[in-house]
Amino acid sequence: MNTKGLQKVSRKKGRFFTGLLGISLLLAGGQPVRAYTHSGNLYTTDGSFADTQAAVFKARKGSTVQIPAGNFIWGHKRDRLYLTSAITLQGQGTNQTIITLPYDSQDAYGNGLITFLAPATVKNMRVTATNSPGTAFSGGANGWRITGVLCDAAGGAYFVQPTGYGLIDHCSFVGYGGSDEMIFMRGPVNSWQTPDSLGTTNAVVIEDCTFAGSGYVCDANSNSRFVVRFCTITGKNKIDGHGKASNTPPRGVRQMEIYGNRWTSTNPYWATVELRGGTGTVFDNYVANDAATWFILTEYGSDALWPNFKKVYQTPTYYPVDDQIGVGEDPKAAGSDPMYLWNNTGGSGRSLSITFKAVPAAAIAQYTNETGKVASTYAMTNIIAADRDYFIDSAKPFDGSSGVGIGTKAQMLAITAAKTNVGFWVTDEGSWNTTLPANTSGRLYTWNGRAWMLKYTPLTYPHPAAR
Repeated sequence: MNTKGLQKVSRKKGRFFTGLLGISLLLAGGQPVRAYTHSGNLYTTDGSFADTQAAVFKARKGSTVQIPAGNFIWGHKRDRLYLTSAITLQGQGTNQTIITLPYDSQDAYGNGLITFLAPATVKNMRVTATNSPGTAFSGGANGWRITGVLCDAAGGAYFVQPTGYGLIDHCSFVGYGGSDEMIFMRGPVNSWQTPDSLGTTNAVVIEDCTFAGSGYVCDANSNSRFVVRFCTITGKNKIDGHGKASNTPPRGVRQMEIYGNRWTSTNPYWATVELRGGTGTVFDNYVANDAATWFILTEYGSDALWPNFKKVYQTPTYYPVDDQIGVGEDPKAAGSDPMYLWNNTGGSGRSLSITFKAVPAAAIAQYTNETGKVASTYAMTNIIAADRDYFIDSAKPFDGSSGVGIGTKAQMLAITAAKTNVGFWVTDEGSWNTTLPANTSGRLYTWNGRAWMLKYTPLTYPHPAAR
């Protein structure tokens, strides 16, 4: 008998079961030594990663796990702090409790230092990624909240990478370069097989936050649903909605609601908003330097060759392009879920103008071959067309033939629209913004070919979880 072989197998089994036991003890809250104290629903830790994780596993729904003032390094060798129940993880303030991600802490994508496995809340601390291209928060739970947190991306980071929906409010983000994407999301795989959820909590909601430095406010990636509202953006930071062309997995952003935000930077030559797909609403935003910044609607599949489109330019022959601006659920139908934009203004006193990228010569040549027409040409506006894929307000009085009108309910009802899907923002209805008098928040109606129908009421503000 080969006893040496059996001994080797036995040792391997022993290590395996010891590992399982260790994991079981950890998930049960077992720790050889603990420093945290416990009184009622309050757990007070020493701030170390191990002690905080032990308290978190022990705490039950409704409890608070408190981190003291101090500087703490969490996440060596990719340790994760798993939030497994609806608790609050609370520091003493952004200048008091400072959590640093070391260089060896995290993967760049997906796996966060603090992982939401339940609708937990994290508040009142600073998380910094000095010299770490890591991620601070991730997880697939719905109903989570991050509030009163300062995220400093000194090392280049994706600070929040959820796959579930939740709230980010009263936080501050500091980026240090164009590739710093503060909030990155991929949504559920069935996002394009279900109706849009505009005006609901089925989204990552970013409200009352501040973004400084440079980079991205957010990267709305595959299947994602986002709300960015009432934020102040002091640096060169862009709200970005990715289309199918550049996403993994190959689907576009499903929807975006962008409203009440203010870009205060006077620096020139950068994009404030770039939308490459999906549906949504963009309104009541202000850009101080609108004369030298860009508000972009585009389709990357039309201006470059991408593997997600089999390295074929998406010309008007392919309209509607998969997941492009203005299309809704699968299967795709032209203009089935348009985007609406109104009352976006700039420091010049004018409404913000949309920038469209030029179509490359190679794409024009392909289109010529597809149509068989000599010198056949097209522009990006043939892919993303006004009054079909998106509707926008204009300087001329609204008569129902184009775009979006703004005014009272009576003014809207006096108009018989000539164009299906034109919109009208009614200013004397809606009480969703609780900081305003009743019936002054506004609601969006659209024309269905016979009558004005209520299309959209924004989510209650402040977010229900913030009250």
